Amino acid sequence: MPRTVVPPVRFRSPNAGPSGGDGLPERLVKYVPAETLAFFVPLAAVVGPERRVLLITLVAVGLAGTIGYLWLAGQKLPADERPLPHFYVLAAVAYLCWAVGVSAHAAALIGLDQVAAGVVLTMAVFLVPLADELLVRLRRPAG
Repeated sequence: MPRTVVPPVRFRSPNAGPSGGDGLPERLVKYVPAETLAFFVPLAAVVGPERRVLLITLVAVGLAGTIGYLWLAGQKLPADERPLPHFYVLAAVAYLCWAVGVSAHAAALIGLDQVAAGVVLTMAVFLVPLADELLVRLRRPAG
């Protein structure tokens, strides 16, 4: 199973819709690599809220790491299975929501308490894959 979201095979005729690719369940687990969370979660807990600049740096490095990791993983796939460009934007949004949702310190950076952060994470878990599906369906056929 590829580590990135596999888009549907592009349209084979002018009237055909997208087919194949990952469904919603597969997409739910592919936006934020476990390696990114394994990096961010323990370090954010150790750094704590009193080291604001360091915590912001961890969030930024995790964001860059998420996008870079997924891009590198996508480059190893056949061309028709590589993620569409919007996937990386959605992965960035998903990472930021996960960072806020799993770290009270990261949530505090933007003024959220733990309940609000949990709500943000829960909504993102479902809305990000749905946004991906919508963007795929709105995409024009190649060629």
